[in-house]
Amino acid sequence: MIQQGVADRKGKVGKPLVPPVLVVLLLLCGIGVAAYILTEQEVQLVDDGVSRTVLTRAATVGDLLEQQGIVLAELDVVDPGIEAGVDEEVPVVIKRAFDVAVTADFATQSYPTQPQTVGSFLAANGVKLGENDWVSPSLDTVLAKGDNIVINRITYRTTQTKEPVSFKTVRKEDNTLIYGKTKVVKPGVKGEKTMTNLVTYKDGVPIAKQELSRAVTKEPVAQVVAVGTKRVISRGGQTYEYTKVMSVKATAYTHTGNRTATGTNPKAGFTVAVDPNVIPLGSRLYVDGYGYAKAEDTGGAIKGKKIDLFFDTERECVNWGVQNVRVYVLK
Repeated sequence: MIQQGVADRKGKVGKPLVPPVLVVLLLLCGIGVAAYILTEQEVQLVDDGVSRTVLTRAATVGDLLEQQGIVLAELDVVDPGIEAGVDEEVPVVIKRAFDVAVTADFATQSYPTQPQTVGSFLAANGVKLGENDWVSPSLDTVLAKGDNIVINRITYRTTQTKEPVSFKTVRKEDNTLIYGKTKVVKPGVKGEKTMTNLVTYKDGVPIAKQELSRAVTKEPVAQVVAVGTKRVISRGGQTYEYTKVMSVKATAYTHTGNRTATGTNPKAGFTVAVDPNVIPLGSRLYVDGYGYAKAEDTGGAIKGKKIDLFFDTERECVNWGVQNVRVYVLK
């Protein structure tokens, strides 16, 4: 077998050359590896706010997620969409759905969502709202992770309450009753008033009441009370009816030889000198400590609430001296 070689300048034969086929194969492999490397892309992947860079030859975003073992939940959103081609200039962003708890009607239920207004969220999940319900946060608030919703059911009810109406007391003087005594002549009867209220209920519990109207639905009946005006005193087993009582300073006097101002002869234990401007002459009196008497006389020194009692002797006058006594003007 003749071996081919390359002769050097001296005519010697060198080592055999690499076969051309092998050279071609090596070249093709190199080109393939270069092509393989060149088809890999460096893509930024952001999953729920966490960013990382991945190398991929995936043709679509869906393929990329599958290669990375990323599973999307029902309401998770990926941008661009899973059918879009992978472009290393465009990051792939996954927005994960988050749970929002809704408390209403004494129960709490959680629903997954993407950011949207409270109103849209409730409508999307079939949560019904009454016309007057309170919602927190407000319906135009855009939900974020960590938010929860509270719904208070607000209802109104018209109610009626009744309250008693006190009766008046009419007092009538009665001169057959002893002074200070009273007697019910006609019993009073309470009336009734009705209040109409608007009551606000929060989750079935009353929280406010507004009075709409009130009216007396049963008139009260006045009570009539007789008030005694008959003034009496009991002295020495006798009862005297009087019209006036006063405290006075009482002095004493005896015979002067003159008649009284009313023309009578003074009598011990009976005749009393008075100021006519205070006690009219002729008034029948009862003087404590002196007895039944009559205003028959006057005196220059007897002015105002002062009286002078007649005694038979000077000794009796001295013994009486000056005393403060109570005088009853008898009827």
